[in-house]
Amino acid sequence: MMQKIESVKNEQIKKINKLKQKKYRQQAGKYLLEGWHVIKEALINRPQEVEIILTVSDHLAVLRPYLRDHSWIVLEINDRVAEVLSDTVHTDGIFAVAKLPEFSETTLLNHESKPWLVLDQVQDPGNAGTMVRTADAAGFSGVIFSAGAIDPFNSKVVRSMQGSQFHLIVAQVHDLKAFLEIQRQQDYQIFGTLVDSSATDIRQIALANQRYVLMMGNEAHGLSTELAALADDNLYLPIFGQAESLNVAIAAAVLMYQLQMQVDL
Repeated sequence: MMQKIESVKNEQIKKINKLKQKKYRQQAGKYLLEGWHVIKEALINRPQEVEIILTVSDHLAVLRPYLRDHSWIVLEINDRVAEVLSDTVHTDGIFAVAKLPEFSETTLLNHESKPWLVLDQVQDPGNAGTMVRTADAAGFSGVIFSAGAIDPFNSKVVRSMQGSQFHLIVAQVHDLKAFLEIQRQQDYQIFGTLVDSSATDIRQIALANQRYVLMMGNEAHGLSTELAALADDNLYLPIFGQAESLNVAIAAAVLMYQLQMQVDL
């Protein structure tokens, strides 16, 4: 039987609402999804990561076909509860609590030979989410966030990813060097990116396969010198006009596609 919750003071609602804070997400190992488009991606691609669905009555009909083979907890909520849970101006009134995906060395070693994107100290949620979506579109294995980058499961990043986190691996790691070392042992080429014409022009790179890692740096300061030093090659996107540089998400998109188009997919 479906439970109805009509009070914003309900203990379960208060607990779920706390998942908007990083501290509570990490403690619980869960995060909050909002919006039918993103939730549908979760239900189709990673149903095992979904625990609870909260919805206003309008969505029950569209949700019903997905519920047949799964035992998710479904809570019917009213508009007031939806407004409290929402992080947007106009909510469509459907939410889900999902488990934070697990990530370990084993994940890397057992994964197919496709490229990885690394985001070093990227702070803007829109940029971060856009780069995850683009990596998804470009056929990447996953996106790794450095410890100093924004939390990939922050609500604004989640909104910007548009469900792409259910198509590829998204993780935040404390030791980027260890990640790069594992990839290097598996014959991955490591590419950094620098806004510096003394770096290698992207047009000079010839790829034999998809075993590569592309590292993008912070919006204001670029890639850390430490990571740039670990790269096999630091790439540069030529600027043909007067702009000083490109937005990091735009640069990442151009680089990912430029590299992927060389490979026989």
